[in-house]
Amino acid sequence: MIESSETLYRRRTPAALVAICISVVTIAIGCLSCNSPSSSIPQGGDSNQYVEAYKAATWGSTMTVSFPSSCEMTITTTGKPNYSPNPYYLAPASGGQTVVAHTAVTNTPLAVISYSGMIEPRLLGSSATINSCPTLATNPTPTSGGAIGYLISGTAMFDSFEMDASTPALSDNASYAFTDGSGTVQTAYFLDPCASHSNGSTWHAHGNPDCVTSQIDSTNGASHIIGVALDGFPIYGGRDINGNVTSVSQLDACNGINSATPEFPNGAYHYVLPIGVTSKYASLNCYSGAPSPEAMAAAEQLACVMKAMFAVTGSKRQKQAAPAEMAMPDRTIMHRSPARSVVL
Repeated sequence: MIESSETLYRRRTPAALVAICISVVTIAIGCLSCNSPSSSIPQGGDSNQYVEAYKAATWGSTMTVSFPSSCEMTITTTGKPNYSPNPYYLAPASGGQTVVAHTAVTNTPLAVISYSGMIEPRLLGSSATINSCPTLATNPTPTSGGAIGYLISGTAMFDSFEMDASTPALSDNASYAFTDGSGTVQTAYFLDPCASHSNGSTWHAHGNPDCVTSQIDSTNGASHIIGVALDGFPIYGGRDINGNVTSVSQLDACNGINSATPEFPNGAYHYVLPIGVTSKYASLNCYSGAPSPEAMAAAEQLACVMKAMFAVTGSKRQKQAAPAEMAMPDRTIMHRSPARSVVL
């Protein structure tokens, strides 16, 4: 039996990054570098075609989507995924906690936490209004290591990075196998096989989430809309209209492409989450359109306000441990509150 204490840490972002709070969930938009999308990419027809596609999309039970005007869509979520995550996950461990693994690249020490006991109760809902008639911008807007849109699972889609501005989360993964109190062998992941985890308040994916694509796509079939980016362009899984795997080389710098899809048989610009990719191209590096001015203004006002991942493991002797803090490799400061027992 492993008992746990609760940890909460706050990411201190570089001065070039800002954070945007959409409702009670913080969504980051910022200033990492990326290349412009190819100027030869056409618009893909009347932008209002996106509105009809979003109205017909399969949105999950843990979210609602409305259309307050002809070119606006409002997404409201509960913060909880519409599928069952794994029972246990790995999260950054603070001083005195039981470290069971380290991330592959940043060597961040990790501890085991329970999804139902520690993660799910802290997941927060959010609401955002997005332009549903997007157009390609003259220059792309960089993403910032945070949320870039919403998925049909009722959760957020993040860009590729986690611990810092240069390490893709999926390349920094780790796992730990153990036997729980019932004698069942469990495997805890930093990012689960669905490329997903929590940052302390927001459940999100950093790459192609097969537990989401499988809700609407057949095996080896064409990808359908699985989400929408903050600039209004749709997000797809990693297969083209013929069911062939889309390679990174086919995409522009923002993971975008203009091609036919089940929703747009004549072609339209959309983003792709490539299958099996763990590099920075696992998710969007930039927006080919433009997030709304309101979103950017909110980002300036809420700079550096971002909740991040928590960890909660320790021994019985740590149950009454005093609060402490620890500097992580990415300069994050983690704060540990008095312990809370969680039986694995």
